Amino acid sequence: MDMLPHAFSRAAAALTAACALLAAGPAVSGAVEITSAGPLTAVIAGEQLGCQVAHRNDSALELYPSSARPGDCGTFVVVGADLYAPVVSGAASAIGARTAWTPVSQTPVTGSGSSGSPFRVTTVAAAGATGLRASQVDSYIIGQESYRTDVTLQNTSGAALSGVIYRAGDCYLQSSDTGFGFANGTGAVGCSLTANNSPADRIEEWFPITGGNQYMQAAFSQVWAHIGTHTPFPNTTRAAERLDNGAGISWTYTLAPGASATFSHYTTFSPTGVSGPPPTNPASTTPTGAFGPNGVVETPSNRRCISRRYFRIRVPKRYWPNTVGVTVRMPKTTRVLRRPPWGTIVDLRGLPKGSFKVRITALLITGRTITGTRTYRTCRGKLTGGRPKL
Repeated sequence: MDMLPHAFSRAAAALTAACALLAAGPAVSGAVEITSAGPLTAVIAGEQLGCQVAHRNDSALELYPSSARPGDCGTFVVVGADLYAPVVSGAASAIGARTAWTPVSQTPVTGSGSSGSPFRVTTVAAAGATGLRASQVDSYIIGQESYRTDVTLQNTSGAALSGVIYRAGDCYLQSSDTGFGFANGTGAVGCSLTANNSPADRIEEWFPITGGNQYMQAAFSQVWAHIGTHTPFPNTTRAAERLDNGAGISWTYTLAPGASATFSHYTTFSPTGVSGPPPTNPASTTPTGAFGPNGVVETPSNRRCISRRYFRIRVPKRYWPNTVGVTVRMPKTTRVLRRPPWGTIVDLRGLPKGSFKVRITALLITGRTITGTRTYRTCRGKLTGGRPKL
């Protein structure tokens, strides 16, 4: 049975939310933002282990509530009989009783955003007087559609502690509050624009680095309600149903006195449905020139004259996260491309037999500009008529 969508649950849960907030403790008073050229232009780490993300292609933030910093997203940990959680909105009231994390410390952003020196924020919070402390590192490399979270749980008490750690969020799928879901057999799970992300399209995904996790995708309130049961996620999705949904992953832990354990994952936001961890080879997502095998655009060969006067050029999908804008200057017009899908049509119909230049200027998120010119020779005189098939 589905829970109520956001539009109704906010009102229906008002009294419950008010009671829960009293139990949760003080409201969020701070957060640190990793800001960059993106494509994740802001990775927001709350001092009570909440999270939020901004994507370069979207006007709204990526987790519900879409204007809250942080949103209904973050690190939830069961210690004994109690649940410790970020402060969330009334739409997450299905979690039930929880206690807010006690902020301990939070660093400013460090690093340069490169693969060798990622941006990093370290947030430390305590689970009340239980003796459990969470030290969370959120890191981001410019050009990637994923950011990494490493949560280290440390038992500072004199007794063993055990429970469940969840990383979960209420999807606001790149400016849409409804979607489908998917799981890819690796323990990863996400919200998607298409059922099972097939064909690949917009996604938000939790991809584990630490093994042994379990996952869940369902109506957002069902995800929160399951966290409220204090049990691991059930390895289920409702992938074929369009829902106002959420998703997350979980691990169980047992810590002896003085022991610690780290749980890591990527959170991915891809407008093209690219699932999984970010590429390990930065060169694979960075063009080396305007044309050719590693060029920023794919175009027909110009080694011979062309009889077709109407053809497509485009930026390969692997370069989309690194591309800010592309200008294509053609004999008859100029096109400025500002967002995916990065492609346009070159139309040489109506021109006489001869040589014609196509000029490309691409701006990458690193600030680098790639320019190039390709000359095409037409085989015959003027060609006119309707639009040919591509």
